[in-house]
Amino acid sequence: MKKIFVIFLSIIMLSSAMFLGGCSMLNSRSEQEEMLQIAKGKKAQRAIEELLRQEDSKALTEEGIIKEYSINKDELEYNPMGGLIIELIINDDPELTIKTTLMEESDGKLEHTGYVISGELAKKLRGE
Repeated sequence: MKKIFVIFLSIIMLSSAMFLGGCSMLNSRSEQEEMLQIAKGKKAQRAIEELLRQEDSKALTEEGIIKEYSINKDELEYNPMGGLIIELIINDDPELTIKTTLMEESDGKLEHTGYVISGELAKKLRGE
């Protein structure tokens, strides 16, 4: 009888662990999708392009150093102090990156609140 009880209890514990693990995986996946949706939205696009033009006045044109950008989906994360941390890959070169935090202001606009430019991109922007 004791053996059956131990087996039954083990089955219940394993089932519970599998269920909870599956739920947390689903939650993590939906959180990642939500972050990607925010990062690719029009509000974020406006804030990102403003940042790029601040660093390169001819950004996103043929004359500019920054011709295009993409969002690194693997580097999206929520900032514990608020906002969404995103990494931009410039001109499809993983050595040329800008990492920034987007925060929603009281008027609903997204604004960049700080950023870090990779060394290689900084050299190009300085003309070195």
